[in-house]
Order: sequence, then structure tokens, then C-alpha cells
Amino acid sequence: MSVSGEKILWHYELFLGKYIGADRYGSKEYGIQLLGFDKVFEGCMTFASFGLSRYPERIGNLCEVVMAVDDDYDCCADILANALFYAIQERMDFGRGTLIEGIDRIVHGFSRKHDKAALYFTEAYSFPEPFSKIDDSCRMYMAFFVSEKESEYILRYGSEKFEALLENANCDIADINRESVV
Repeated sequence: MSVSGEKILWHYELFLGKYIGADRYGSKEYGIQLLGFDKVFEGCMTFASFGLSRYPERIGNLCEVVMAVDDDYDCCADILANALFYAIQERMDFGRGTLIEGIDRIVHGFSRKHDKAALYFTEAYSFPEPFSKIDDSCRMYMAFFVSEKESEYILRYGSEKFEALLENANCDIADINRESVV
């Protein structure tokens, strides 16, 4: 099971517009790109993985990931790319509710600067429903930063309860300096 790069790009351009840049991240074994889109959400840069779907046997899911942020773009891109590599290398069961902690090991001081300690992955609910799948086989997830308290809450109570808190708080998840909902 796979999806072609052309279909992924077509999907992104249909929903996100033209990408303004692409950065390759790789090791000897794995490689992905992050594409940058600047007109998806006002005042934000949206990053989209390109190539994560080549590793379904390692992460247990045929998927790609998007993440919108309003500040510190380069650091956010590095953290997202490294988190995705971590999921691949560690053979994580990747999907809704995945939490990757330790982002300060990727970009020293990021957690202190923005009061965020982890990346959380979930359904791409900030996007139109047809965005959620490419070719009915490749799922789209979105990532956003969570605080240490939010991370602890997710680990203790699960993603359903955490996402209910987010919905009730009506917070902007692209705001990397947002207050914790916990």
C-alpha cells in the first residue's frame, strides 16, 4: 500500500496552495521533506511532511503530517522533522494521540522560551474534511505543541479527554505561546 508523491503534492496544493519552500531532512536510512506553505492560516506558516508515507511498515500507518505555527518557524520545522524521524526509528505506533516529548533535546531552550515540552499528533480537524485522506488510503494528521502540564494530562487521561479540553477552551493551537488548557 502506498501513495505517489505526485498525488501527495496535488493534495497539498489543492488544499494548502503552492508551497514556498522545501527542506530535506535525512539520515543514511530515512529521508523526508518538509514543505512550507504561508497562506493557509493568517499569520502562520504551515509545514507539511512529504515522504513519511514511505514508512508505513515502521510506524504502522500510511500517513503524512501538517503543522501550523505562528512563530519561530525554523526551530518548529527542526522539531517536527526530528520528531517524525524519532517515530520512524523507534517504530512507534503512530497516529491520533501520539505524543513525542523531549523537544528541548532537539532545540535547546525552546521549552523554556515557549512553555512547550512535546508535540501532539491528532486528526487534521483544523482543515476541511476532504483533507483528512489522500486517495482514500493515506491519512493526514496534524501536530501542535503542548505544555508539560498538557503532556502529563494526555499521558494520564488520554487523548479524548485532552481534545475535549482543547475544544472547550477554544484555543489557537498554532499559537506556540498559548496558555496551557490544563
